[in-house]
Amino acid sequence: MATIDRNFLVLALVVSALSGLVHRTDAADITFGACKPQQSDEHGQCVHITSCPSLANLLMMEPKTPAQRMLLSKSQCGLDNRVEGLVNRILVCCPQSQRSSIDAAEVKSTPEEDHQPGNVLPGSDVCGFLFDDRIFGGTNTSLWEFPWMVLLQYKKLFSESYSFSCGGSLINSRYVLTAGHCLASRALDNAGAVLHSVRLGEWDTRTDPDCATQINGNRICAPKHIDIEVEKGIIHEQFSPNSVDQKNDIALVRLKKSVSYTDYVRPICLPNADLIRNNFVDYGMDVAGWGLTENMEPSQIKLKITVNVWNLTRCQEKYNTYKVKLDDTQMCAGGQSGVDTCGGDSGGPLMVSITSGGRDLFYIAGVTSYGTKPCGLKGWPGVYTRTGAYIDWIQQKLEA
Repeated sequence: MATIDRNFLVLALVVSALSGLVHRTDAADITFGACKPQQSDEHGQCVHITSCPSLANLLMMEPKTPAQRMLLSKSQCGLDNRVEGLVNRILVCCPQSQRSSIDAAEVKSTPEEDHQPGNVLPGSDVCGFLFDDRIFGGTNTSLWEFPWMVLLQYKKLFSESYSFSCGGSLINSRYVLTAGHCLASRALDNAGAVLHSVRLGEWDTRTDPDCATQINGNRICAPKHIDIEVEKGIIHEQFSPNSVDQKNDIALVRLKKSVSYTDYVRPICLPNADLIRNNFVDYGMDVAGWGLTENMEPSQIKLKITVNVWNLTRCQEKYNTYKVKLDDTQMCAGGQSGVDTCGGDSGGPLMVSITSGGRDLFYIAGVTSYGTKPCGLKGWPGVYTRTGAYIDWIQQKLEA
C-alpha cells in the first residue's frame, strides 16, 4: 500500500509542475525492458512517459477521474535518475502501439559508450547511476540494481566443473575491479581452481533470462546474462596471499573483449579527488553479492545490505585480538549481528551514493576483503580495501 501511494505521489507532483507541454529529453530514446500494460492485451515497453503520448496527455489532464489516476499509478514502472526534471524521470509501461514513432527503436547504449577503449574510465554521465528499485522491502536487490556487479567464474583444473567464488565491479568497457585474493589464495590452490570468465548482467543464477514482478503487478524481464572469458588477471604487486593483514588486497581482471553498456551492464564510478580524501566514517554504504547466507549456502539472487563505516582506530582495537595491523589503505564497515558480507562476496564493491548534478551516483569506496568467521558477529566489522588509495595504480594498469 505504501509503495503504490508513493508512486501516485510522484505523478501528482509532476502534474503541478507541468506548463501545458511535456518536453522530450535525449534519454527518452531508451527503453527499460518489456512489460505488460494496464488495460491492454498487447506487449509493452517500460519507457519515459514523454515517449508514451496517451499516458503523457492523461498526466496533464485536469480534473482526472479516480480510474484515470489509478491507471497512471499502476502504469508507472520506475524512475530514471539520470535526467533532471521530475517529469522526465517517470517511466511507464506503454503499449507498443501507443509509443511515439521517434522512440520506436530500442536504444541500449551510445556509440561513445560501446567503443570506449580499455584505458579510458567512464565519465559521470555513464558510470554509477541506476534506476529506482522495483521491489519494496527485504534484502533482495531489484532486477535493475547495481548493474556493475559481476560474478567471477572458476574452472577446476583437469575437469569441466565451474563455480562462482568471488564478485567484482565493472569499472569500464574492458576491466573488472576485484580483490587480490580472488586471483591468488591458498583456497584456490587447494581447490585446484583458476579464474575462467566473468558473468555480467546476472541477478538470479537459477534463471536466464531473469524476470521480476514490479510494484504495480507487471512482470518485466532482463536480457540474458553475458559470460566473457578472462584475458588476464593483474594482482597488486605488494599483495601477499598468506599475509594475516591482507594489505593491498586488490586486483584487476581484463576481459577478452569489450563490454557494450546496457541498462543491466554498466560501470560503477571510481572515487574522484574529493572522495579520495574522505574517510567516510559513519557513512552508510551498500554491499551486495551472491555470497553465503545465514544457512551457509550461496545466495541464488543478488542480495544487498547496508553497513556503517567505522573509525579505523576503533576497528584496529577489535582486530588486535587477531594480531592484524590495519592501515589507511583499508577501511572497516558493518558489525551488526547477522548483517555482513560472507564467503563468496569477496571482491565485491562497498558502494557509497553521492548526489552530483542533481542525481545520485554510486562510487566504489571499497573492495570486500575479509572478516570474522563465522560471518555477521555483532560488534565485528568487515575489512575492505580502500579504493581511493589505489586510483593511481588502477589507472597505470589499464591498457587500450
